[in-house]
Amino acid sequence: MTAPLRAIFGPERPPHTTARPGDSGARRRIPLVMWAAVAWLVFVGLHRALSGRVWWWQLPELVPPLAFAAVPVLLLAAALAARRRRGTAVVVALASLTLGGGVSGINLASLWHHAAPAPPDAIRVFSWNTWYWDQRAEGGEPMPPPTGTPPRDAADFYRYLRAQDADVLLLQEYVYFSPGSRPIRVNDLDRLRREFPGYHIATASEMVTLSRFPIVLERGLDLRPWAEDGSDTPVPPGSDWPGFYTVKTLRTDLRVGSRTLSFYNAHINSPVDPSSTGLDPRRLTRTEHEARKANLRALAADIQANPLPAVLAGDFNASPAMGILRLLPERMADATPALGSLYPATWDDRWPWWRIDWAFTTPEITVHDYRLVRSDGLSDHSGQRLVISLSR
Repeated sequence: MTAPLRAIFGPERPPHTTARPGDSGARRRIPLVMWAAVAWLVFVGLHRALSGRVWWWQLPELVPPLAFAAVPVLLLAAALAARRRRGTAVVVALASLTLGGGVSGINLASLWHHAAPAPPDAIRVFSWNTWYWDQRAEGGEPMPPPTGTPPRDAADFYRYLRAQDADVLLLQEYVYFSPGSRPIRVNDLDRLRREFPGYHIATASEMVTLSRFPIVLERGLDLRPWAEDGSDTPVPPGSDWPGFYTVKTLRTDLRVGSRTLSFYNAHINSPVDPSSTGLDPRRLTRTEHEARKANLRALAADIQANPLPAVLAGDFNASPAMGILRLLPERMADATPALGSLYPATWDDRWPWWRIDWAFTTPEITVHDYRLVRSDGLSDHSGQRLVISLSR
């Protein structure tokens, strides 16, 4: 266009183009990976804030702990492959990994931890949830054994216990169950004395502790003084064994040479109503949640008031992702760094998904060796074997 014509008709306009439908929307649309990363970050934040504090968060607590590391890593990979909003999605995925990675159950300390050699007088400890003692040997179990579980007899059960060659055995589920899921007391003391001659024996509720060292004190820790509401005590009406529901830790003080050590044998309540079979999310109740908290408060109060060196081990029915573990006393140090496994898992023993069995010690105690021992089909829990010594 010449200058005179421009003066009349104005500047030349670009040729008209037709916008393709969705072009502007595509620029504004948030990628799916971004939505997923934000949703997971919100879930992790809620979990860290609510887990162990409110009973109605118990269902999300059943998410496998490894998901708190695996999901952000998958989101991070997807974000790096995205063409839009890549940087923001990467930041959100890394934030969720930072916030939740510590409850994933991954034992990074196993990569660099080096335990000191055990002295000749080190103490060998074995902790194990026995899965209703030797009930399946008697044929009276309330539930059939899981598919693939070989039959066992009492001889196999006691042979396995003796094979641990432990100075102290902390055993849980010293109990039978009726077909109606009613707990039945076990009295196997005569056989225990025959199988473990010279050992001292203490029992409370469904825990039994065997020791080569003299027992100078034994007592069960009752949750009832620590329950926020008396109605939260999980004792069914008409129960002929209320202690099964209210005592979930057995303390024994052992005389080892010239010193005394406390051993806490714990089996903290399951979050699922014990009258149900298996891990049924429909039976997650406020009563069980409050009982778990009361048992851990009772345990923490006893340990805090106890000046003796102490070992705490057992089945806590709590995965690394469950915030209820924060109720454990600060005095107790987690023995996990001494495990050689990058992802230690104790349940289910046949196909371990996560860890619910734990061991802790006070600072006066050194853990020289810590291993998880498969149960050879005798239980749905792996055993825990520790070699410890007292600081000089």
